[in-house]
Amino acid sequence: MIGCSSVPKLSHTDKPVTAADDVWSTDNITAFEKKLEVLRNHYHIPSIAIGIVNEKKLVVRGGLGFADIKKQITPDENTVYHLASITKTFGAIILMQLVEQGKLSLDDPIEKYGINLGARWGSDPRIKVKHLLTHTAMGNWRNGYKPGYKFRYNGDWYGRLGKVIEKASGESFGELVMKNIIAPMGMINTVPSTDDSINFKLTGYNKDSFVTKVAPPYNWQGRQIAPIQMKYSFSPAAGLMSNVADLAKYSIAIDEKKFLKPGTWEKVFTPFVTPKGKKIPYGLGWFVKDYKGLKIIWHTGWWYGYSTLLIKIPQKDLTFIILANSQDLSRPFYLTHYPVPLPDPFSKSLGKDLLASDFASLFIQYFVME
Repeated sequence: MIGCSSVPKLSHTDKPVTAADDVWSTDNITAFEKKLEVLRNHYHIPSIAIGIVNEKKLVVRGGLGFADIKKQITPDENTVYHLASITKTFGAIILMQLVEQGKLSLDDPIEKYGINLGARWGSDPRIKVKHLLTHTAMGNWRNGYKPGYKFRYNGDWYGRLGKVIEKASGESFGELVMKNIIAPMGMINTVPSTDDSINFKLTGYNKDSFVTKVAPPYNWQGRQIAPIQMKYSFSPAAGLMSNVADLAKYSIAIDEKKFLKPGTWEKVFTPFVTPKGKKIPYGLGWFVKDYKGLKIIWHTGWWYGYSTLLIKIPQKDLTFIILANSQDLSRPFYLTHYPVPLPDPFSKSLGKDLLASDFASLFIQYFVME
């Protein structure tokens, strides 16, 4: 566990508390914070930054632990973390904007965009853009590796959508995400990976100055938390860096149906259906789950040294954002162990239920269930 003599408190916006919304009481938020701190220490996570959005406001925000252990820097809503696969939600928006503009179709074959997946898949004309977007391109030996029938999470293949975006628009994913999402929303601390010099340059920021805002990556190794050295790439699959404050703006914009037409948003948040009529747990760039009559849309992110979780419950007007500077926040969704990963860390296809996450379950317990 991290030796932290004074745990920073989560702050929250004062709201009139009634019997119907006592989840916003100081007692409830304090109890939630204490449980979060227990989980952070249990999973040996150096720091977490969290935010809860309600009624288009960031009503709970702050952080626990140390974002930088050596310098004893505590995190808050402005501390920057790698988002890892939450980047996929941004990639889906850019792709669907191009669909709305008539510049591409989800039914386009990947060979149209010069994509070769290698091995038995290659540029199989049966594999469409929609299959990369929904993680259904792979198939399996039972169905002759036909696309569309089987959900199998594949971040690398999702990243190939960058080629689709660039060929259809004449601009890179980095250019479009900065122009169409990040800049208009005033997300001043959301950037392409600082390790990608070409795309980071699009921000106009000084790299040395920006990295002072970033929580460095760590990993639990044996009996201690140790810093690690990694280079983080950038594509529609992963590589954006951001903080709780900016992701709150992003979430509110989604709730207000910005970026895309309402009908397109409905498609984004609808589970993909296989040719046999089976719903998979993924829509267009988001996981989708029904829980006790509530529709939950969410995405996790994982990279060595970072992990993230973004949960939206539209019917409750709630969003939960949690960012960490070790990979263990998202461990339930992946089979991996650093520094020696298993041969296929995605062999379970992220098929585990959202509630496999103690952090997700805690949020639902304290802020969703009545």
